[in-house]
Amino acid sequence: MGDILDYLEEITQPDSLGPEYHDLLEKTGPLNDRLTELTSIEFMNEHFNATAAVITFERRECFSRGFRLGVQLILAALQDSF
Repeated sequence: MGDILDYLEEITQPDSLGPEYHDLLEKTGPLNDRLTELTSIEFMNEHFNATAAVITFERRECFSRGFRLGVQLILAALQDSF
């Protein structure tokens, strides 16, 4: 099931992210610069890699939950039509 969900997530991702994403991303630049001044680049890389792993896990979990909810809604709709 995990392979199917990974595949579905991959093919349903948008081709590009909208301006809202880029606006949010732009806000991180100065913060990253400040953090780099306070720590080492090695620490920053380690921190970002760990954070990216958490975000990836959360995104996949949210996609899986949404997919299961969608299936349940379809089944409920089909059940009501018979």
